[in-house]
Amino acid sequence: MRYTVLLLFSILFIFAKPCGAVYEGTANANIFIRLYEQRGDYGRLALWHETAAECLNLISIPMNKITYNYYKSNGYEIWEKRAEKEVREIHEQRQFHLEHAKTAWKKSKTTENVLNAEREKIAKYMKIWLPHYPDRFYTFGIYATFFKEQQERAALRKDYSIVLKLEADAAEMCAAQYDKIPIANGLDNYTELRDKYLRHATLLRTLAKPNLKKLPKDIHIGKHIQDQKTIIRILPQKREDNILHIATADQRIKNIISNHKVVREYAWFQGFAWTVSFYNHSWGNLAIAIIDDKTGKIIDILEGQHKSDKHEYLD
Repeated sequence: MRYTVLLLFSILFIFAKPCGAVYEGTANANIFIRLYEQRGDYGRLALWHETAAECLNLISIPMNKITYNYYKSNGYEIWEKRAEKEVREIHEQRQFHLEHAKTAWKKSKTTENVLNAEREKIAKYMKIWLPHYPDRFYTFGIYATFFKEQQERAALRKDYSIVLKLEADAAEMCAAQYDKIPIANGLDNYTELRDKYLRHATLLRTLAKPNLKKLPKDIHIGKHIQDQKTIIRILPQKREDNILHIATADQRIKNIISNHKVVREYAWFQGFAWTVSFYNHSWGNLAIAIIDDKTGKIIDILEGQHKSDKHEYLD
């Protein structure tokens, strides 16, 4: 059985935090950082360090600001402090990648044609990651932790109007994520989806009357709004099951995972290529296969590290 987690075993721990998932775009950029570092291709290495910094700038920072403003305006001081700590960490990570990009550019001998081709791949990559968190708002992160916890407490008190108001707050936050991330960066086909969430929030507030005796039916329909969306995306040419077959059939992968029990794998389309992570609970990340979407050929294999190592692969 495969767990539908986000890419790597080490990332699992992120989701215990209220806002920690905002690093995922950068974590995936780190795969390509490691690839080109391994190959000594400093030009493309620099581009991917810059991409990691851009993920933090365009995704992590606005997400953090949205949640921080909510905590602050509603008096959630403990959560506010966590968001303050996280924004410092985000800026530190961003500076780290910008400095490493600057160093890599100084060593680069990569031709401009190769760099331009890589920039086109990065543009596709960003189109995958910009809507990633709004699309999964009701699956993990602040909704699955903070909002659900607050709603459960209110429901125990039979304060159903608060439950509705919290659901309305969540819908507005989802709309804000669409507005400040994919829409703000040119993916304007998300405007209709944003507006649906705003209308949903308005309806919930209308229903949230004082002394409400019971919850209206189907108030938790936010995720179903996303299920109904018809967004034009970058579609992969290869199917996930084909990609998994290619990765698991590779002899290098077989050699790496042969001494481990209960190995799990997870395939993720990155806009131009697939990454397949192999991991287990006792060791952590074992290997990542990077597969070209157009040709179905393995670009490279990255071996993982033990999860107890001081510097884990995607720290």
